[in-house]
Amino acid sequence: MFPSRREVLRAKSGSLAQTPLPLLLHALLTEERSATLELKLRNLEKRVHFDAGALVGCESNLLHETLGKGLVAKGKLTEAQLHGLLSESAATGKSVQALLLERQLVSGSELFKLLQANLGHTLLDAFRWADAQWKVLPLEDVDTPIRMNTAQLVYTGAAQLPPETVARHFALGDEQTLALISNPQEEIKLSARDTRLIAALRKRATVGALCSLPGLTRDETLRKLYALCVLELADLAEAVDARPKKEEPAPVVEAAPPVVAVGVPFGDEDEATMNLLASEFVSFRGKDAFDVLGVRVETQGAALQKAFLQKCEALSPTRFRGADARGKAEILLMVYARAFGALSEPEQHALHRKRRETLAEQKRQGPKQKAAAEHFKIRTELLDASSQFDEGRRRLEAGQVKSAVEHFEYAADIEPSGRTLAWLALARFRLHPDYAAETSLALLADACAREPGCEEAWAFRADLALSLSRREEAVDAYRRASKLNPGQKRYAQALTGLR
Repeated sequence: MFPSRREVLRAKSGSLAQTPLPLLLHALLTEERSATLELKLRNLEKRVHFDAGALVGCESNLLHETLGKGLVAKGKLTEAQLHGLLSESAATGKSVQALLLERQLVSGSELFKLLQANLGHTLLDAFRWADAQWKVLPLEDVDTPIRMNTAQLVYTGAAQLPPETVARHFALGDEQTLALISNPQEEIKLSARDTRLIAALRKRATVGALCSLPGLTRDETLRKLYALCVLELADLAEAVDARPKKEEPAPVVEAAPPVVAVGVPFGDEDEATMNLLASEFVSFRGKDAFDVLGVRVETQGAALQKAFLQKCEALSPTRFRGADARGKAEILLMVYARAFGALSEPEQHALHRKRRETLAEQKRQGPKQKAAAEHFKIRTELLDASSQFDEGRRRLEAGQVKSAVEHFEYAADIEPSGRTLAWLALARFRLHPDYAAETSLALLADACAREPGCEEAWAFRADLALSLSRREEAVDAYRRASKLNPGQKRYAQALTGLR
């Protein structure tokens, strides 16, 4: 049904119009690639990082997708606090995450959850980019790797796919039968509606029957089926039957539970321990060997060994039941061991001490003047939907229609709200009134569907429908606009004229 995963990645670059994002993400997962996937849509850019197939990070040049703006939106920071953090980060080289923990603005566990949520949100938004260009690059450094379930993101992100993308790459007839290859619940979380779909697939069903199940529209069902087939959890029934039979797996011998000292509770059960684990994991990449072990530069011998053992004991992997917590603790154990090994060697100890003294001297000389935005890895100017929209309106009022269209398009790429699409439709119509009327009216209909409470969308739609002699559509749109703003007399006057 789809090209092989190796074939997908053989090209190294291309367009999402030919190779959809779900297929790319799953190919990087199954091929266990360590790489950075670059996505570009006009002046929008995202970089998705994979470590041995695991999704560990996603960066964006959209202002509202930065961690700081996300914290402001959630009420965790004020704009003034964010500006202070960015300025200090640019001046000192410390990450915003490390500064958040130093100032105790968030706990370690809370910050880790916020990083996970921000990563998921940033990547899911890219599923809308149907025409973006992609390129597979060598893996870039990631400040704080946050491992995510790639299969779950593919399945969830499929809901954002434009219908035309699914129709182009998943053109199945209603009479074709689909079947499960393996149990999806072993890889992804399913809602109650999804469970009904999986139950029908388990019994084998035609596409038409699946699209008739209650609780899901046809478009929603096709998106979910497309995602299941991309993830190789479902396929055409004849293709499933043609697959070689899997050998019965050998009996699984359960691993012995982690050994922990009697009377010492598991770290998973202690909030302070979990906060410490998350804080250490989030911040260790911005620390030198002295800071990793929490010692002064003159600490050596038994004192250094004691500090190392205390760090290892506090976050020993054997103290955690959960696989995620144990994994973080194992990484930290190696970090502590590397730092201890470096500081135990006289030559390495002297080298680390010299580096620290050099940094301290540079700090005393005063920070180099840098913009706060230099903190972000993607060097393109951070884009904000509201500023692009405001600039589009300013240019439209000044008669610079072509330039206004570009700014409205940028704003719609970032955040396709009903109001933004309405003004984009108006600008496109003013730029090409002869042949853009029909497409602009269709875009206005989309704007009204996305944001039914947007007065401008209904008003523009009414005016354009009237100019195209679509009286019924114009009457309905004027009524909707009048209901949203009863004080606007021109809507009532237009309705009176139409009657």
